[in-house]
Amino acid sequence: MKQFKKITAVVLAVLMIFSSTVLASSAKSDYVADYDTETPVIIVHGMSQNNTYLVDENGEWAKDNKGNYMTAWPLKIDVPALLKTALIPLLKAIVFRKDMGLADALYKAAHEALWIVEKDTKGNYTNNVVVPCYECPMSELSPEVKEEYYKFLPIQELSEIVGEDNVYYFGYDSLGDVISITDHLNYYIHNVVLPQTGAKQVKICSISLGGTIAVRYLDKYPEDYKLIKKVVFVEPALDGSNIIGDLLTDNLSFYNEDDLYENGIGGLLGDTYLSYLINMVLRILPKNVLMNALRKMAAGVVDIAARNSTIIWALCPTAYYEEAREIWLQGKEYDYLRAKVDDFMASRSRFKDNLFALMDTGCIVGDVACYDVNLFPICKDYKTTNADRVIHAASTTLGVTFADLGTTLGENYKAKGTYCSNPQHNHLSPDGVVDATTGYIPCSTWYFKGQAHELLPHNDVALKLAIRIMTDNNMVDV
Repeated sequence: MKQFKKITAVVLAVLMIFSSTVLASSAKSDYVADYDTETPVIIVHGMSQNNTYLVDENGEWAKDNKGNYMTAWPLKIDVPALLKTALIPLLKAIVFRKDMGLADALYKAAHEALWIVEKDTKGNYTNNVVVPCYECPMSELSPEVKEEYYKFLPIQELSEIVGEDNVYYFGYDSLGDVISITDHLNYYIHNVVLPQTGAKQVKICSISLGGTIAVRYLDKYPEDYKLIKKVVFVEPALDGSNIIGDLLTDNLSFYNEDDLYENGIGGLLGDTYLSYLINMVLRILPKNVLMNALRKMAAGVVDIAARNSTIIWALCPTAYYEEAREIWLQGKEYDYLRAKVDDFMASRSRFKDNLFALMDTGCIVGDVACYDVNLFPICKDYKTTNADRVIHAASTTLGVTFADLGTTLGENYKAKGTYCSNPQHNHLSPDGVVDATTGYIPCSTWYFKGQAHELLPHNDVALKLAIRIMTDNNMVDV
């Protein structure tokens, strides 16, 4: 029986290897890793992988009545308090079958929930918050901070390979200003990492939201290309996320009655008592009252948490931007903010040329991406758009063509060959869903099927792969 299990395991392993590869060429059996332990690695983390703390009147990090630090990010929402704000108007709407102040109450509730992250039209916080960005390697962080960062991103293996002296965690505000964050990254490379290590070059690992920072960095600092030895993207939001696009253009799936009842707000809370309660209320309210209230609540979220945050705007896909800009960034009071966002969008329009120019200097660029997962069910096209739950797959793969969820590109589909026309390469995925030739770097993009974005740090195989690409000089393509 044990022998049978061993044979079965070997067969399955072989099948997995051959079914997951995108290239038809065989790998060398004598492959030997060549680890680069000299070049420092800068981690440009994703959203929610660095805390933003509220500061009290004494200049200390503020704590709530339970002794926990009050953070602007990650958000900690007091759901019972929100329900209390909306409860009376909700009951009135149910009884009288009219709005009775429900929409305004939900708009107010959104503001009460997100008050810490409120910004003015210059993009500055109205509250006093701080974002830690330690100007030292992992080896010099306090045990508490180091433990926190390893919890956000379990990159201990990276530290073991190159040493903690060569790993830098670039902390930034997940709801901040993409312009100043990018400029700070430039400062961080020149005034922190290179002087402290004595290195001539750095490697950059841009994760999720970190991809948006790379978009502007490559556009504004081409003189730094010679300083970058390798860039590895991990599920990067290079063309934003349809979630943000649908939010900013008021095209959420909630406004479709069938989707609302099937995967509505209650569904986002999982299989809980509160979820059942909310879904029951959704069905009781008159449709026109409900839709008006949901739109007002979404507007409240955008108004306080997204409208004045340029890094959130950097997550707006190009296809959505003009419409969203017309809705939220008009008026003289938004001239300053609008100019910043326009500047970022211009950088994005030049990203392909900048990326190729970077690679022309000898820089190795790799990408680890995921697909075949629905977007969160708040998105209008969550049932069809190929994604990793948080970002549509075309954004994380630098423009790759994907079939809609549950379909294939077709039996007679031929690879377009846009960025690789080598007849010895087969960049069509075995499942018929991916034409990798339409992405900017088809020979150095790795794919994980069925992997959810937010769970990638806990996917040991995917994370090991990203670390391997980052550290192994011999690992330059798939």
